[in-house]
Amino acid sequence: MRNALRMALTLLIIGAICGGLLSVVNGITAPIIKDRADQQFLQALEGFFPDVAKFEVQDINGEEFYSCYDAAGKFMGVVGKVKAKGYGGDIAYDLAVNDTGDIIGMRIGAHNETPGIGDVINKDPFLQKIIGLKFTDPISAGVDVDTTSGATVSTGGMISSIRRVMNVIGENFLGMEVEKAEIDLTKVADGTYTGKARGFKSDITVQVVVSGGKITQIEIVSHDDTPGISDNAIKGMIPKIIEAQSLEVDMVSGATLTSQGIVNAVFEALK
Repeated sequence: MRNALRMALTLLIIGAICGGLLSVVNGITAPIIKDRADQQFLQALEGFFPDVAKFEVQDINGEEFYSCYDAAGKFMGVVGKVKAKGYGGDIAYDLAVNDTGDIIGMRIGAHNETPGIGDVINKDPFLQKIIGLKFTDPISAGVDVDTTSGATVSTGGMISSIRRVMNVIGENFLGMEVEKAEIDLTKVADGTYTGKARGFKSDITVQVVVSGGKITQIEIVSHDDTPGISDNAIKGMIPKIIEAQSLEVDMVSGATLTSQGIVNAVFEALK
């Protein structure tokens, strides 16, 4: 009994020492890793805007946006230090947009996408689909940017995020108007309406019932998005919209393109 207690105490002490050592090591390496990441970002920023002389940082909804200026103080564009939702979790990336709303560069940072499949987001064929797109372009999967077969969640998540980030940059830094999918229900007569919009890989058609100035029913009439993924969006988005009586609702994680497609289809039905 005494030996067992002695062994347990010894293991406890060893565990505490190891835990302490790990904390010390993490305390030493974490600042180094962060400093290295910051240096890599600054190098990328200078690569996007070679003549940059100074920048200003603005936090918008937890993401950083760097307004870049040349030596004469002329505004050159913006670099967003942002995140997308991928198959393996968050994808950190930098998106550079010039002063006329053109994407001039993108750098993929930390991610956990599957090697050989989802990591296509960090390879030239996908990156070249993005470079050169404009704020006024749809930037929509299957419309002007194709997803990659076998990596539709990774590439689709990136495309959706890029559209979102372009809206943030356009509205907050470039003075561009962002069309928001919102409806004034007081101006919609009671009745049944049909609308269609692009989803993940197909058009989504919805039927919306308005009664007493409220959305009372939304039915998905047709779609060809991925079963299992789109099902979550359909089950999640319809009650959200009806409960909020608004299209300003959170997307369903892992099915953002289908979720956005449902929102857009309802908007098209009622606008």
